[in-house]
Amino acid sequence: MKIEWTKKSILVIFSSPRRVLSSAPYSGGMRETDLIINLRTSARQTRKNSPQSIISEFLRERGLSENTVGFLTAAQLEYSQFILRTQEDIKLLSIVTAGTSNALNIADRAPTLYSGESMPYPGTINIILVTNAELLEDCYVSAVVSATEAKSGALFDLQIKSVLSGRQATGTGTDAVAVVSGRGRKIQYAGGHTQFGQLIGDAVYTGVTRALSRRRMKPHKLEQIQNALD
Repeated sequence: MKIEWTKKSILVIFSSPRRVLSSAPYSGGMRETDLIINLRTSARQTRKNSPQSIISEFLRERGLSENTVGFLTAAQLEYSQFILRTQEDIKLLSIVTAGTSNALNIADRAPTLYSGESMPYPGTINIILVTNAELLEDCYVSAVVSATEAKSGALFDLQIKSVLSGRQATGTGTDAVAVVSGRGRKIQYAGGHTQFGQLIGDAVYTGVTRALSRRRMKPHKLEQIQNALD
């Protein structure tokens, strides 16, 4: 696995296709891919173009395959977090980019495309989880649940409030997540009483907290993480 990290994009490149479940705006759902991208955009660009067209243009410019899972964010990628957690033979990497200008409580009645009201400025928490373990299908779902709980827990502890209601934020209106399986030990569950679920919780909570605290990560640490995952 190789990670390319710039101020414009994060590319997670696999040596062979990996099975991924995601809520990404580009090629979401369950599929196999050898590339995941998180692309920085702006409010102006997203108002004029669809996520599909923005990501497709980037892929064409870079000469990359359209068999890609793609995320968009307005967050500053300088504060991206790459959190590696290991236990026994399991390795888990959480890649987090985070902004909260669009922070919401999920129970808020937020403006939508269907109401004719203007959309808030895009602020997004994107989470990409990569593991060497082979995940069974039900594990993907519980991994998303555990990652979401960890994200919301970080927002609670940071006292991030909804920009609409002032209530405790549980996320933003445009959050997305991906869970990437490996080919190691088979894992079926990822809840809070499992080893794998606890690794997810720790890695995501730490990543969201550090990203929103605007901590910068040293590039050499990313090299160390890539070497550890090889």
